[in-house]
Amino acid sequence: MQKLFDLPEEYDSMLEKGISATGNDKKFFIKGRLDHILNQSAKLDSVRTILDFGCGTGETSNELAKLFPKADVLGSDLSENAIRYASQKYSRHNLRFVTLADIPPTTFDLIYLNGVIHHIALNQRFTEVQTLFRLSHPGTRIWIFENNPFNPGTQWAMYSNPFDKGVIKISPSQLQKLMIDAGFKPIQTDFLFYFPQFLSWLRPLEKYLIRFPFGGQYGVLAQKL
Repeated sequence: MQKLFDLPEEYDSMLEKGISATGNDKKFFIKGRLDHILNQSAKLDSVRTILDFGCGTGETSNELAKLFPKADVLGSDLSENAIRYASQKYSRHNLRFVTLADIPPTTFDLIYLNGVIHHIALNQRFTEVQTLFRLSHPGTRIWIFENNPFNPGTQWAMYSNPFDKGVIKISPSQLQKLMIDAGFKPIQTDFLFYFPQFLSWLRPLEKYLIRFPFGGQYGVLAQKL
């Protein structure tokens, strides 16, 4: 996995440049993914431990800590600079940040990833998903969100992002197979973010389109049995 966030102060500006064509900022997409998890996942009241794997600068970890005040949220990333930055920026009683190497030998009720897998080398992806399996217990739910390689807008956004140069995209079927091979059982695959800001009046339709493979991102929900 590449060290994408060794200059975390520059990350937001690079990301905003990539998604600028949508008319939305990163907060919009974070909220959209987390709202989707809340709407599509059952029994979240029992969640007490959450791992944000590949947390970057920590904003989603912070939002997870707000959404689940009774849960302990751990944000983890390869970059020590990103972890240092997130630890200084966000402070909550139920939130902490560690490097991937320092994830404790425990398991989590809910695991979240966004835009992580396509930054992992092809020959390392199975090993990383196996790591997630070891961090799970029976009943653990894992949501992996990825950029949809079949969406032209997403392709342009990735082309415009300096930290996406040279990455190998992963399709929904490839991600599902990867999770199955690692031991997870996929439950559903949903597609999100169909309409840019200038077509926002159409967004109420998106809840009916989550099975159509054209959204800007997709999410695979799987479980360890």
